[in-house]
Amino acid sequence: MHQTTCGETHKIEIFDRNHVERFLKEEKESFDNYQNNSSTIYSSKKIVDNSSLNYLNEFFSKKEFMPDYQLKSILKREFDNCEKLYPYLGEAFLNLFFEKQILTNKKVNLFLENTCDQFISTSSDENAKNVFRWIVENSSTERIIELESSYNEWITIKKEDDIFFKVDYDCSFLGTKNSLEMKHYRFAIIDGYIESVSEIHHMLHFAAQNKEPHVLFCFGMSDEVKQVIIQNNAKRITQIFPVSMSISEDTINVLNDIALLHKSDIISSMKGQTISQEMRKELKIGKSISFNRKGFSIESLASDQEIKGHIKYLEKRIEESPPDANTEIIRKRIKNMNSKSLKIYLPEQIKNDVKFNREIDYLLRMINTSKKSYYLITVDKRNIMIPCEIYQYLLKKVNTTKEIFYNIDKMLISKE
Repeated sequence: MHQTTCGETHKIEIFDRNHVERFLKEEKESFDNYQNNSSTIYSSKKIVDNSSLNYLNEFFSKKEFMPDYQLKSILKREFDNCEKLYPYLGEAFLNLFFEKQILTNKKVNLFLENTCDQFISTSSDENAKNVFRWIVENSSTERIIELESSYNEWITIKKEDDIFFKVDYDCSFLGTKNSLEMKHYRFAIIDGYIESVSEIHHMLHFAAQNKEPHVLFCFGMSDEVKQVIIQNNAKRITQIFPVSMSISEDTINVLNDIALLHKSDIISSMKGQTISQEMRKELKIGKSISFNRKGFSIESLASDQEIKGHIKYLEKRIEESPPDANTEIIRKRIKNMNSKSLKIYLPEQIKNDVKFNREIDYLLRMINTSKKSYYLITVDKRNIMIPCEIYQYLLKKVNTTKEIFYNIDKMLISKE
């Protein structure tokens, strides 16, 4: 049934298949022209040497070109989707769409030292190359890399060896602070709910007497227990920080990871233990722990080998899970255990440089895919390496987009 609407009826202009064919032919000629003359100056007086970006930025100002806007928006959308997946994949998409030969080499394994150098050489930004080369030579590829702004005039790189747990917990113990750090703290890891003050009476007495910081990991506590701890902390009688978490899919097994990092056991009623009995014992001491409103980070007592063994155990659990099992929770635990970070402090000028950000993104992607095979391709007169599986995805994307254009028989454009 034809839909009827009230109000003004807009005139519709119809364009047939010939218009699509003309568009594709002219756009290929335009793309080729930019390939031969990639340097373009904009009204802002900025010169851009990327032929693919210049082609996409070509602006149709006249109304009669509206159909071309619609068609070109398809290319722009697919370019953006590719670019989100992997740096310079958008340029590779346009080159393949317009029948350009970009594959210049067979598979390359970047896990080898000589091919890693070859990969670095494909970058065109010296700051990005120097940062990446330092990471490869001086740091583990398992670290989470964070880029931060700095007021210094030079690039500074700092290793953070604590393992961060991004977990929801009761942040009210922070008070008005955004963060808190404790060193050489006594701790208890409790698989349960702290219901009464009497359960932690001996710990409260010890903490008040010896003035040592304490951390309690648990699954919640009564308001009575919470208020006693807050009041004693406020009066500086004690320094106790409960990591009070609610029981959920995300937290149900997190105590096992915390216990591993502390090389300690979990207090559990399943083992016939009670909280009050265990609080009478001398609690073990942790190295350092930092809290903020997003989670907490722990300086591990366990060795790197013990942590890797635990991660392998979690990875094996994923491998042995049935195909329809939800393994996302285990993956989050693995991510937490791999959360040793590397903070790169950049001067504002470099941090805001578009070229640097794109190049460092391109280089850092290799860290997570270093054991995969790569293809060497050439786009915009420069060499780029992309993982083979992403290149295969690109080929499918190009074919799918060509099918979209092939299946357009008519275009309906509203005349306003």
